[in-house]
Amino acid sequence: MTSTLRTSRVTVILSAITVATITAMTILLLWQLRVQELRHAEGETVSLSHIIAEQTTRSLQSVDLALDVALDRLEQAERLGVSHDEFAIHAMLRSRVEGMPQLRSMFITDADGKIASSALSHPAPNFSVKDRDYFTRVRDRTDLDRYVSSPVINRVDGKRTLFFSRRIRNPKGEFVGVIAASLDIAYVESLYDSIKLDSVSSIALHLDDGTLVARAPHDEALMADKELLPTLQHGEKERTQFKTVRTEGEDAGIVTYRQVSRFPMVLGVGNRDRDALEGWRGTARMIIAAAVVNILLVLGVMAFLLRRQRREAVLAAAAKESDDQLRAMVESAMDAIITIDSERRIVVFNPAAQSMFGYSAEEVRGSPLDRLLPERFRAVHEGNVNAFRQSGITARMKKARMEIVGLRADGSEFPLESTIAQVTIRGQTLFTAILRDISERRRAEDELRDSNRQLRELATSLQTVREEERTSIARELHDELGQQLLRLRMDLDWVAGRLKELAPALHEKVGAMKHFIEGTVDALRHVTTRLRPPLLDDLGLADAARWQLDEFAQRSGIEVVATIAIDDLALDEHVAISAFRILQESLTNVARHAGATRVDVSLAGTEEGLALDIRDNGCGTELRDKPQLGHGLVGIRERTLLLGGRMEIISAPGDGFAIMVRIPLRGSEPAGEQK
Repeated sequence: MTSTLRTSRVTVILSAITVATITAMTILLLWQLRVQELRHAEGETVSLSHIIAEQTTRSLQSVDLALDVALDRLEQAERLGVSHDEFAIHAMLRSRVEGMPQLRSMFITDADGKIASSALSHPAPNFSVKDRDYFTRVRDRTDLDRYVSSPVINRVDGKRTLFFSRRIRNPKGEFVGVIAASLDIAYVESLYDSIKLDSVSSIALHLDDGTLVARAPHDEALMADKELLPTLQHGEKERTQFKTVRTEGEDAGIVTYRQVSRFPMVLGVGNRDRDALEGWRGTARMIIAAAVVNILLVLGVMAFLLRRQRREAVLAAAAKESDDQLRAMVESAMDAIITIDSERRIVVFNPAAQSMFGYSAEEVRGSPLDRLLPERFRAVHEGNVNAFRQSGITARMKKARMEIVGLRADGSEFPLESTIAQVTIRGQTLFTAILRDISERRRAEDELRDSNRQLRELATSLQTVREEERTSIARELHDELGQQLLRLRMDLDWVAGRLKELAPALHEKVGAMKHFIEGTVDALRHVTTRLRPPLLDDLGLADAARWQLDEFAQRSGIEVVATIAIDDLALDEHVAISAFRILQESLTNVARHAGATRVDVSLAGTEEGLALDIRDNGCGTELRDKPQLGHGLVGIRERTLLLGGRMEIISAPGDGFAIMVRIPLRGSEPAGEQK
């Protein structure tokens, strides 16, 4: 009994100690994981704030550069005597705005604040901006050449806008007006919205005084508020410093503030604790569940000594399962990450890298990076690393990825996409590369190129078949139907010669039939000529083009001015036919859509090959970055691409329409030089 009691006491004590130990370790582990998650979230806000600040700086610098270029053009215009309200200034401003989606407009004011020229319309709208701060600040402060305004509601479209303005001086240095650019705040917010917000809660752009400029996600209730921003110190080695601030309350978390380089703006990237700990909660539930299972197993083992072995096995199985689950989470599939020191020795080799290259971390840690590169690329890679170190750039981000070749443990080579960053810690420079195996992508690209090649070959074959079919149809119409109509006309002549003495009405009917057949023959000749001009086969492209232009002028009434200088150029039959069809389709577009009174056509041989230009003085059209082409223009483009050439379109509303086609001749030479 005493022994049993003693054993029971030992069992209770061991159970209590075991439960307390498991509970304490679980709490400690959960606390450590929570601290790590919060630190990781803080690091993500710091890194992301740097990236977004750089993107914001580049976007704003492009606006600044556009204003610089516009000021230079204004100085040139002033020397040439061109006033600010002329169309040339409007066109210059418009060209600056068209290539910059973040800008709504650029405009110029006179010294009194009245709009003199605008990129939106010509002539400029009749209103004044003399009450706006972007005009008054630049006007009143002679030492202030550039200014960034507070967000305002644009009086043109009623949207929130940020204005950048510059002082315009005459040669004497006197104030003569302001040039301003309106930045679309909605564009800035859409730029931030396009960034994946899985790791952050909000992105906000403020002026130095705390005024909120843009926010993602957008919150209209916050737009009128000002925020007390922390003081950011400017370092000597870095252009700007960042500061991370912890917030309390319902939305407790961290916000990293960073100065936007060269502009009076501060970027804030926030991350709420509840968002940062979302993954930790799932891990915590699993760890707590594992701890509860372990406690129950311990209590079961202690309570039921007779089933000790069985309970111990269950406990071991449960512990192993828990360990496997934790390891699976930590070593889940990711891109390969490799860190090297200044001597190019491997410092970090994560599980994904081990799987990719076929080495264990113990095998490669401390060995040179050359072990993972083919021998022919090692010297080049070393030079690239040294150049990157000397460049002072901290990271080559998404738009500067490099493609390299890796070497697996089995000696096989494979293509990689690499993004590299460098950091200096206690005087030691470390380089971290994120690698992704792009073998499948390369294979898909090769298959796509092969598919495109096959489609081009099929299209070429179809074009050839169509031309042959046209030639066959034209020949059949001319030889068969034409001969039959000619014979019918001869028969009518024979009948008419024997009906002279009969009724006049019958004689007139036969004459009308002869006239109808003559018209049918003319129509047949016109159709066969359109299908396949005999001149193209008999005399070549030059004479066929001249005939086509004469026929077009007679049919449409549009004046044609032609310059054809290819009489001494020997052309491949396929090139000649395609060039003729391109000319036909271009003239058809002019007749249908241009509303033109004149068309200029140039067909000449150049060093580049065959040059065909068709320009009209019609209504023109507005071209975007990717214009929606009609079927005719698509056909012209495809014919040109099949010949290895290129097509360019130039047009603007009211300025006519121009198509320029360049076709390489691939060995064609002047006829006089052929042997």
